[in-house]
Amino acid sequence: MRSLFKRKSDGTEEDEKTERTFPSLGVFSPRIRGTPPSPTRELKRLSELEEIFLRSKKVHSLSDVPDVVDEIRQGNIVLLDISRLNDGNDHSHLELRRIIERIRGETRGYQAEIALVNDDCMIVTPHFVRI
Repeated sequence: MRSLFKRKSDGTEEDEKTERTFPSLGVFSPRIRGTPPSPTRELKRLSELEEIFLRSKKVHSLSDVPDVVDEIRQGNIVLLDISRLNDGNDHSHLELRRIIERIRGETRGYQAEIALVNDDCMIVTPHFVRI
């Protein structure tokens, strides 16, 4: 059974100070002794986030898949309107499954995430956006 309190081994108190390290949270990192964060570096990191766009696209067939994959390669988020293919018809449902599998297969290397928002909308995000 481990004790919650440290025991003195030889009667002397040892001063053990361990410095706690935090993962980099950018501007929101806790203040730690050392050099302050560089404002230019933080601004550069924030400016990289400016280039993310939210695109919407209606999906009609497998020919629309390369456009979606190109947007993911560029780091954009894509909302897919699948209402035309999710109408209850078996043929269109099969086509929708093929489209989803093709998008999943072609974006696997980019670690993209795919999720269903509702019955008529799907979202595909790059690796740095978690759903």
